[in-house]
Amino acid sequence: MDDSNQIIGESKELRELLKKAEAFSPVPRPLLIRGERGTGKELLALFIHRKSAYSSGPFVGANCAVFNDELLASELFGHEKGAFTGASSQRRGCLEKAYGGTLFFDEVGNMSLRFQETLLRVLETKKYERLSGRETLEANTRFIFATNADLESMMEKGEFRKDLYDRMAFETLTLPSLRKRREDIPLLVKHFTLMLMREIPNFEPKQFSPEVVRQMMHYYWPGNIRELKNVVERLLLRPGDEIVETSDLPLEIMAAAPEGRTFNEKVEAFKKHLILGAWLEGGKSQKRAAERLCITYDQFRHYFKKYDIDHLS
Repeated sequence: MDDSNQIIGESKELRELLKKAEAFSPVPRPLLIRGERGTGKELLALFIHRKSAYSSGPFVGANCAVFNDELLASELFGHEKGAFTGASSQRRGCLEKAYGGTLFFDEVGNMSLRFQETLLRVLETKKYERLSGRETLEANTRFIFATNADLESMMEKGEFRKDLYDRMAFETLTLPSLRKRREDIPLLVKHFTLMLMREIPNFEPKQFSPEVVRQMMHYYWPGNIRELKNVVERLLLRPGDEIVETSDLPLEIMAAAPEGRTFNEKVEAFKKHLILGAWLEGGKSQKRAAERLCITYDQFRHYFKKYDIDHLS
């Protein structure tokens, strides 16, 4: 089995989640996976697929965030020749490709209300047609949905259908953020190092000093595991000594622990760390974050923009 598709970690939070996921895997009902970006929602979906009765079938992914309604319908249901401009031939959709297997439907919070109604009908009837098609096809597929959106808030605002939520969330699994399973960071650093060694011939890996790993465990990781992987690979591939030291770390990670570089760099990085941490702990509400730091909302907005916190998240 490809190690890149494995869920790595031994923390209590992760072990409890995987136990729950394995228990629900055989149940042929839709499942909703929730979690911040970069936490590994697709890996968890693949884990469930491999443990399910659909494991002998294909695992197919679709992403709501990258299509408008027409293109999303084409992506999911397929289309006949001439269905729209540019449709020069018949195309099988993700549902058809996932027949007998699992369809992983990501970023469901990005669907329009109109498309939500269409999807609800498919979940209820298990039937659909290609765009401009006359043949009714069967959706013999296990649905796994995923989102990092606040669906409860969207339902309150009328932006997400309650009946669709009830259909897609027969069971809900929530992936913990990396900052809630910090003890897994050393294992993940080792894992990403081994992956890079397999990917690049003749690659000679560096060693991470214990202090580097310790400082990584203090950082908030707003991009979660995806951000950690990116940082590890950049540190391994940059020219320099065979040992990765704290001076090699990005400034925001340096600021997460007491040590720093120059005084001014440390002060700026620590401010950024405080702003980012308060924002995350306040549920990404700038108002609550300002209250946590005992500063005005305008002051917080100034720092939020200065340190480009929204881009980090």
